[in-house]
Amino acid sequence: MKIIITFFLCLFSMAGHAQVGSVNISIDDEFSKKPLEASVSILNSEITSSGKSNIQLLEIPVGNYTFEISSSGYETGFLYEINILPNQNLTLSIGLKKSKTTDIQEVVITRKAYKTTAESPLSLRNITSEEVQKSAGSNRDVSKAILSFPGVGSTPTFRNDLFIRGGSSAENKFYIDGIEVPVINHFQTQGASGGPRGIITVDFIKDVDFYSGAFPAKRNGVLSSLFEFNLKEARKDKLGYKAILGLDDMQFMMDGPLSKDQSWSGLFSVRKSNLQLLFKAIGLPFLPSYYDATFKVSKKYSGGDELYFIGLGAIDEFKFNENAEKTLYNQTLIDRLPVSPQWNYTFGAGYRHLVDNGNWLFTYSRNMLDNQATKYYRNRETPENLLYDYNSREAENKFRVDRNFQVQDYRVSAGSNINFAKYSNNSTIKQVNQNEINFDEIDSQINFLQYGLYLQSSKLFFNDALTVSLGARVDASNYSDETSNPLEQFSPRLSLKYKIAENWALNFNSGIYYQLPAYTSLGYRLNDVLINKNTLKYIKNSHIVGGVEYSGDNNLRLTVEGYYKKYKNYPFSLRNGISLANIGADFGVVGSEPVDSRGLGETYGFEFLVQKRTVNNFYGILAYTFGYSKFSDSAGELLPSSWDSRHILSASAGKYFKKNWNFGARFRMQSGLPETPYDLNRSSLVNVWNIANGPIQDFSRLNTLRGNISHQLDLRAEKKWVFNKWQFTVYMDIINVYGSKNASGLPVVNLQRDEMGDGIVANPSAPQDQQVYLLDEGTADSNTPLPYFGFIFEF
Repeated sequence: MKIIITFFLCLFSMAGHAQVGSVNISIDDEFSKKPLEASVSILNSEITSSGKSNIQLLEIPVGNYTFEISSSGYETGFLYEINILPNQNLTLSIGLKKSKTTDIQEVVITRKAYKTTAESPLSLRNITSEEVQKSAGSNRDVSKAILSFPGVGSTPTFRNDLFIRGGSSAENKFYIDGIEVPVINHFQTQGASGGPRGIITVDFIKDVDFYSGAFPAKRNGVLSSLFEFNLKEARKDKLGYKAILGLDDMQFMMDGPLSKDQSWSGLFSVRKSNLQLLFKAIGLPFLPSYYDATFKVSKKYSGGDELYFIGLGAIDEFKFNENAEKTLYNQTLIDRLPVSPQWNYTFGAGYRHLVDNGNWLFTYSRNMLDNQATKYYRNRETPENLLYDYNSREAENKFRVDRNFQVQDYRVSAGSNINFAKYSNNSTIKQVNQNEINFDEIDSQINFLQYGLYLQSSKLFFNDALTVSLGARVDASNYSDETSNPLEQFSPRLSLKYKIAENWALNFNSGIYYQLPAYTSLGYRLNDVLINKNTLKYIKNSHIVGGVEYSGDNNLRLTVEGYYKKYKNYPFSLRNGISLANIGADFGVVGSEPVDSRGLGETYGFEFLVQKRTVNNFYGILAYTFGYSKFSDSAGELLPSSWDSRHILSASAGKYFKKNWNFGARFRMQSGLPETPYDLNRSSLVNVWNIANGPIQDFSRLNTLRGNISHQLDLRAEKKWVFNKWQFTVYMDIINVYGSKNASGLPVVNLQRDEMGDGIVANPSAPQDQQVYLLDEGTADSNTPLPYFGFIFEF
């Protein structure tokens, strides 16, 4: 303790008062990417500078600032929450939109704090890296920070299972600088997108564009949400270093120039998990650990062209905590969870070429996922106890070409993509399903391609009061006759924005979107036959979204949006008689079973958002969502889905204080999610329990129960000490401060056990297929408050 006190006393005594940093801001046309003449100023400061494209501001006192960027003929742009570091030169970039003009060509100056586009005038939220890092409860994870926005629901656990506007987590897509990244979470559920912890290094992100609708035509396979991660540029002056020593992980980062002329630069990060130590300390029964790495290397040419390389990958490991308290809840988790090591990577390259009329973007990427899972009865690793041994790989090679250009007053985007996919599965699986016990020996390897074309254009009308965007794309795959005709996946979309007053706008979007089912379903092979080849089609989702937006003074934004989504051809489990839209929020695999495309569904509701970006050191978000989510059963009747959360409320706020203190809080409340009751009579059968390792659900009563209302309060505190050449930060993030009640209303069920730990058979003299275990029922433990704290060193 004396050492810690002495350390902090030294920090206070060493902290200076005249530390300064600098920034370089690259400014270009948002659409064409051409460099612009511009001026830059800092709000509430007299510091200004001007020039062409790359503008430098020197001698900026250390602190957080908002930069205002203006250029003749363009809307004023802003860079928010920029943290100026001592003795460092930050490199930033921004694209400006052309201003609206009157008939006599006078520029109408507009100031816009929130991002929209002609293609996506609504259902688009932008969040900066600094906003993610200071978000209470996010623990520097983008997927958790997004929970502050409307339309975003999540399972009330520590996982990142996001359901957007009532759709499953399998319907979300992710891109980094134009390159698709299928796996963004550690221990990601194969066939979906959730996992307990994000992979992407938040310190390397400039901002994230989050779409919950109105998807641009250039992105294929999006049904519920699209995340566009935009990485920051590396600093230009010298190599910089950043280290994080946290309770949950340790991370080292480096960025800076890689050549004498500063045209080459790079971002590099490695991270090691400490989660196993945290989970062991608080008594959780499972101990996950992980490693990950991220990099970006880029080359800027004098003419404005750019070549860049991106890579990220992860290794995930898992074991049980044998010393965890043997509560009924902990024992149930240990009995059911598999040992599931996993690794993945994505590598990509892009080249952006500027031409007289617009630009070209060429990208190539390769990604791979290796997913394994092993489970033995009662975790006793003998051959006769093996329940499943799962081994699967997914690999993709993707090429994309995008072209932006202008034809008179029309802005046009066009392009194509092709994806060469390879999937393999060599697994042994025993599984209890709705009406039978199945024993699958899967030996599958499949290669196929997907391709798509798109065209999108926008134009202003009626003295620029009305913005109209029309787009379309087609997609196809040579997987089967059901997927090979691109005209059957014709995806039109229309967006309208009408400015009814200076600060008010009406917005509308309608579109049809398609997604190829998961590789786990496409590649499901038994006895050398692709079981689902002739039964699967592209999933179809038709959207209608409308809303009103108010943009006020002091960075205030208010939006109200209503949405309706109609699903068709959703993969449907033939063994359990349920839509796969109902699953995917747990460890494991989704879709590796016989399915067809009979599934139907619809989601609808409305959202309300009030947001205030930092003004006078205060920021906040208030969001409310009311919605329905329904998918069909075996009779075709629409029933509440597993994501049918009627109400979602989120309130977040924070404030910067003097002496570099920052405090934030977030409260979230979500009405109970539908749950399917257990069939305890069937579950108690010895032959059933010995395979299921727990109670089985009665899917004939799908989602007929409701869980408990979930709610939690998250708090975050941060303190910075600034020195002449480095900065030191201490942070604490407490998730679920008061340890709220478990959101599941289902009982915790396990075996009554003898002194050897084996289940007690109620009728040992009965025939084997009639013997039943004595079961023990209880309630789930309350959620555990999770305290995260750490130290950040920046040089």
